[in-house]
Amino acid sequence: MKLSVVIPAYNSGATICRCISSIIAQDFTDMEIILVDDGSQDGTPYICNEYTAQDSRISVIHKPNSGLSEARNYGIDAATGDYITFIDSDDSLELGTYSRLFELIDKHPEYDILEYSINERYYSRKNRKLKFNNREYNDIKAYWLEERAYKHAYACNKIYRRSLFDDTKYKTGIIFEDVEILPRLLKKCNVVATTEIGTYNYIYNGDGLTANAHVKQMESMLETHVAIMKETCDDRYFKYIINIQLDVYRMGGNILIEDGLPYRGTLKLALYHLLGIKRLCLIHKLFRIIAHNR
Repeated sequence: MKLSVVIPAYNSGATICRCISSIIAQDFTDMEIILVDDGSQDGTPYICNEYTAQDSRISVIHKPNSGLSEARNYGIDAATGDYITFIDSDDSLELGTYSRLFELIDKHPEYDILEYSINERYYSRKNRKLKFNNREYNDIKAYWLEERAYKHAYACNKIYRRSLFDDTKYKTGIIFEDVEILPRLLKKCNVVATTEIGTYNYIYNGDGLTANAHVKQMESMLETHVAIMKETCDDRYFKYIINIQLDVYRMGGNILIEDGLPYRGTLKLALYHLLGIKRLCLIHKLFRIIAHNR
């Protein structure tokens, strides 16, 4: 089996047919589709069972609800493909995506991860297609910093060599779990590539977990980035982390960034060195309050 497609689903009765249909419609057939029903309380289990009866490539795992990370881990353990990919149950793929991606992978079997284009808010007025150039990275730190992978550390728009997950699983009990795991996977990679081929359609859900992240979840994401920063960082990445810190503090969270770190190049970073992180957070919070009350 060439590819294992893992689709976690929780109460996805309104969207999962569109998702699965976009996979079945691919002209690439050397794949298995693993549906992971994460304790759904709607019609999702019935829909999953119906698809398994219609297509021999599709299987389903029914499990008690325990969150997206654990659902993906169940799919990883069941996967038998040389490669693995993840699709959220309310998203979809453009036609021809997998066949074109695997034409490239067959020419470059050294690729450990292949990242492809994504519509970041499909069906939304704020949609932006994130396109990639055709590039290869042997220096994984360069991929994280030069490609700014920290800004698109999505689990979904990537094809992974399945063996990367042999002793690496998604951390449970958090959101933004895709940001947390990607650096761990990258440490096991020799070559990561990006390509303009193919498109993943991320259907933005204003009621979803990520869209409605609260301070503890945002603080957890900040902790992840601060830990990564200790090994891999540059001026742009530090500015990105500073912005998360400002939002975390404004929402009532803690300050996790130290003063005096050696990153410069923008006005915001100049203020960080001049004022210190606590004063910068206080000023940012004050300005946001003033702007909100106008």
